[in-house]
Amino acid sequence: MIIFLYGPDTYRSRQKLKEIVEEYKKNHPSGLNFIRINFSEKNLDDFRRAAETVSMFDEKKLIVVEGVFQQPEYFQEQLIDYLKKKKIDSDKDVVVVFWAEETESKNKIFQFLKKNARAQEFKLLRPYQLREWIKKYVKEKEGSINNIAIEKLINYVGNDLWRMSNELDKLLNYSKSVEVENIELLIKPEIDLNIFEMVDALGQKNKSKALRLFNQHIKKGEDESYLFSMFIYQIRNLIKVKSGPVAKLDMHPFVIRKTNQQARNFSFEELKKIYQKLLEIDLDVKTGKADVRTALEMFIAGI
Repeated sequence: MIIFLYGPDTYRSRQKLKEIVEEYKKNHPSGLNFIRINFSEKNLDDFRRAAETVSMFDEKKLIVVEGVFQQPEYFQEQLIDYLKKKKIDSDKDVVVVFWAEETESKNKIFQFLKKNARAQEFKLLRPYQLREWIKKYVKEKEGSINNIAIEKLINYVGNDLWRMSNELDKLLNYSKSVEVENIELLIKPEIDLNIFEMVDALGQKNKSKALRLFNQHIKKGEDESYLFSMFIYQIRNLIKVKSGPVAKLDMHPFVIRKTNQQARNFSFEELKKIYQKLLEIDLDVKTGKADVRTALEMFIAGI
């Protein structure tokens, strides 16, 4: 059997994967036939050995596969040929779960899995779905939340369920009743998506757009120092992506994906110069030689 879990909502797809693994371990407590294969670290021979090794204790085998969509086309073709040859999709003794965050519909392995696997797509939740998800999450944690607090929470956090679950846990640890005033006290408004957009504009040398986005934040009353710190944070992430293997970075998958996309717009030398300039601005602000807003506006205009 082949199961295919994919889509941008990695929180729910990871939860589904966790459910599959936990159910398997409950029925097969030895755990000896549970195998993880990440093709960024393993090769096709590793997968073949995992699929063909005789199961101990006459147990079903569960193989969780990641990293296949990042592999070249010839590799994917070889994998498809193998899956067809061994008839994995109809094998009752082997369950292969393919997990992916982002896929291309024209990708050969995607087309194969959509046709031959039990596929489940995890799209980002729509507003009404997100509201119901929050209600359910809070209820399962034996807490309570009203509709006004839900709207405030969504405005602050957005539909990133990784962050949403962490923030809800924080709020519920503070009080089992999630109130607006507690949200305002404990949670910083989410601006990461707009920071990504600002950095995109800089990478495209679109100064007017970057300045417009920056000033939109200021008009909404957002803290200038926090905005500046998030800007430095994202430039630092870009340097990390340019400096080494993405797989080793300790960042949320969404941040890695967005940062990896943005990194194509900058050279390593450009990023170093930008980062150095931001550190100079930071020093000037802390020593009273400049204010954050004026310094950042001048910096953007000078890109």
